[in-house]
Amino acid sequence: MDILRIEEFRITPKQEKAIVQLLAECFPGYPEHRTYYKQLPNFRYLAFQEKQLVGHLAVEHRVISIDQKPFSIFGVVDICVAAQFRGQELASDLLRQLEKLGRENNIDFMLLTATDHPFYLNNGYQRHHQYCRWLFISDHQTLGVKNQHLQSTLLVKALGTTTWPEGTLDFLGEIF
Repeated sequence: MDILRIEEFRITPKQEKAIVQLLAECFPGYPEHRTYYKQLPNFRYLAFQEKQLVGHLAVEHRVISIDQKPFSIFGVVDICVAAQFRGQELASDLLRQLEKLGRENNIDFMLLTATDHPFYLNNGYQRHHQYCRWLFISDHQTLGVKNQHLQSTLLVKALGTTTWPEGTLDFLGEIF
């Protein structure tokens, strides 16, 4: 198994096609012919078995704020594994590689939203309930700013000694 970290602007047409196919397979209803749901990520981890794309993790690197205090985060987006390769710890391996990169580069937290928690809890994430603000985007349009309490969907993993604070979480962009 080969795992490649690649910046978004370096994705080849062949890789793009493979990403589209894997996302469609793993996420029914995913936007057709797109490698992103709302916005392009900064980089991705792509896992290949020989030349077949079998695993994917998109990452948004950004600053968020909680009660106007900035934190550097990696936003975890669209992690998935082809059906025939599930149960082999590949998704956990992708998260561990991202975690290692984050620790080496002083990233405060890894952050994601999800409704299915066991996988993330088993990988050291903690659930948080927080009032949040984000840019509301749908089908390539900005529709405004959304303010909402996220109940049981916000998952966070600290990468250093900083403790996740309470208070209003501002994504400073779209939610991922």
